[in-house]
Amino acid sequence: MTFARLRYGSDNYLYLLAEGQEAVLVDPGDAEAALSLSRRLGLSPRWILHTHGHADHTGGSARLRQELGAVVLGHGADADRFRPDASVEGTSELELGRLRVRVHPAPGHTPGSVLYEWAGRLFTGDTLFWGGCGNCRHGGDVGRLAETFLGTIASLDASLEVHPGHDYAEANLPFVLHLEPGNRAAAGRLAAVRGARAAGIEPEPTELGEERLVNPFLRTGTRALREALGGRVAVVPEGARDAFVALRALRDAW
Repeated sequence: MTFARLRYGSDNYLYLLAEGQEAVLVDPGDAEAALSLSRRLGLSPRWILHTHGHADHTGGSARLRQELGAVVLGHGADADRFRPDASVEGTSELELGRLRVRVHPAPGHTPGSVLYEWAGRLFTGDTLFWGGCGNCRHGGDVGRLAETFLGTIASLDASLEVHPGHDYAEANLPFVLHLEPGNRAAAGRLAAVRGARAAGIEPEPTELGEERLVNPFLRTGTRALREALGGRVAVVPEGARDAFVALRALRDAW
């Protein structure tokens, strides 16, 4: 089994998953970066998975499809953005050679956002970030994103490693501490990611259970989160969905 993560641009991540010589790329927005990683590992990926259709995640697909003969997969609701060879809509598990990848619909950031689960890892694209969640400014729907967090993500195993499409931790965590000054888990995570940056290495992923302590978007159903919103919004929402929407608006304005 092979797993690799590569940063491209300032904060994007692409991922490579493999069982033997059968390999998959997740969100290769930069074709040259994806090809360089593949060559270094001695692999020729046969499949490309997209978590959603935004160009910074899908921009490498056309070239990779041509050069590798790779099959491009993603949700049909975002198909106009990257022209997948097949949609993962209605599919709970993909059989990609020897790889078995679970598919979790996660609309909100875009209509066709999905999460992929493989070998104890959760690839979250722009839906769930370390310390935050995706915005809904470019064709998204914050109400649907709230439902994704309260339904799909809430049901997932706490031991899953969270692998997002961007490293936004140093932008997200100060907001968390502004909202929840006593959040020791968030303070510890911020210290860890700043330490990694100072050492010139990538931050370690969180597990979803840790992320539930750090990330307020995963706790909008709690009394503590609603109390944290008190004084920061005109009316404190009573329901978890409305609290999520209010929290997203607060983060947008911060």
